[in-house]
Amino acid sequence: MNIYAAGLLISMIVYLAVGNYAGRKVRKLDDYFVAGRQAPTLLIVGTLVASLMSTNAFMGETGMAYSGNPSLIVLLTAVNCIGYTAGGLFFGRFLRRSRSLTVAEYFGRRFDSRRVRAVSGVTVLLGCTAYLVMVTQGAAT
Repeated sequence: MNIYAAGLLISMIVYLAVGNYAGRKVRKLDDYFVAGRQAPTLLIVGTLVASLMSTNAFMGETGMAYSGNPSLIVLLTAVNCIGYTAGGLFFGRFLRRSRSLTVAEYFGRRFDSRRVRAVSGVTVLLGCTAYLVMVTQGAAT
């Protein structure tokens, strides 16, 4: 076994141990989806920054800038920052007040419609799929 395989094995064991430990603390659905609504601001900001600085930012945008589009890094970073800020300021408080666990649940309650909830769920699914494609493309660049 070489050092890379050993490192992979050790990291998988650590992930399983942490997941097992954290999984024992989950009692309700709120605990799983929104950390029991007790997550500190630094943790929430950290997850947003991790999403922003994912493979897409490190590899995809950098590769496109290297191929002749340097303004793309500034543009996409600005759009991401504005989106996170606007979402938190203008939409986050409504989502938190409603005690909804998902965006689709919020819209379903807000408009009292299962159809709106379903359309919202499909929209989120399409957005997550597009995000997955971007991250995968960034890793392949």
